[in-house]
Amino acid sequence: MDWTAPRHCAFMALCLLRTAAAADCPIVIDPPTVVVRYGDPSSANCTATRTTRGMGWEASVGSIDMQTGPQSLVWSVSNLTDWAVEPKCYANFDTEPKQCLKKLNILLYKYPDSVSISYNPAGALEEGMPYVQQCEVQSIAPAQNLSVNWYRFGVVIHRETFSTASSTGPVTVYPNLVITPNRTDDGAQYSCEIEMNLGPGGPQPNPVIKSKIIVTTVLYKPVLKDPHVEHVLVKHGVEDEYLTCSASGNPAPRYEWKFPPGLPNDQQPQSEERGTQLHLSPVFPGEYVCNATNSYGTVSKTFVVSLEEGRSRTTFWAILVTGIALAALLLIGYVILKSRAGKNSII
Repeated sequence: MDWTAPRHCAFMALCLLRTAAAADCPIVIDPPTVVVRYGDPSSANCTATRTTRGMGWEASVGSIDMQTGPQSLVWSVSNLTDWAVEPKCYANFDTEPKQCLKKLNILLYKYPDSVSISYNPAGALEEGMPYVQQCEVQSIAPAQNLSVNWYRFGVVIHRETFSTASSTGPVTVYPNLVITPNRTDDGAQYSCEIEMNLGPGGPQPNPVIKSKIIVTTVLYKPVLKDPHVEHVLVKHGVEDEYLTCSASGNPAPRYEWKFPPGLPNDQQPQSEERGTQLHLSPVFPGEYVCNATNSYGTVSKTFVVSLEEGRSRTTFWAILVTGIALAALLLIGYVILKSRAGKNSII
């Protein structure tokens, strides 16, 4: 095959060149792989290790017709935007292999137009229900060199790598993470981050692009801060007592109090501070029940109120003993006076 033939004939001959194994082809491309950002310039040098009859580059952009004489030939473009470009350097020799070629490997990449995170379905989340957290990566290439990290309060909770994806040109990908939220996720901050793993020939460190943070709203039934039965002993003489019932929930719970049986209507206490606190005045013993309710459920807390009796009984016995002692002293005094006064005394 005459490499000085017209270019179209040379290209037809390229089909025959594939019979020459790349390992036996005395051509070196430097670098063998180029990593280039979409729209940036790119170049590579093809050098023959033996004397050639001619060399050239076949490519959809930056092609070079076969030239006689040179031992090296540079392929270059000032603005690479062809996603399907596959430059091939070819050469003709006097000895075997008389015709061969090598391909320049090109990794053309593009940063995404945007990275965003959202829930599907959108809106507030219900506790215990599964939801899809979607990280939308708009117009990125190549997808198979992409890793996605999910963050909760800045800590990585999941990582996914697109190692088997294949695409030519930009694509939009939607990595998903399924979460089942609980009440501790109410107010949690989530974000996603993409990392482009472009290899040693690409930018270092790997390019990283983060989404904006989303704040999660979780709807859940009320939770009492102290769910245990509370025993309240009111000291003797105290006329006021406050019972505090506090619960968290989303939506915020409303409170309802139930009073002991037998409590007169005109003595029923009034709740304060959105119902979280009950003011007892006067204090009436018995069980008081606080119900905290929202649209997702109700929780209850019981207060057992009793009156301290120790001080009133002590006072009673002190008065009784004092009275008996005083009466005894009066009686003894009377007997002594009577005995001294004699029989004719009027005492």
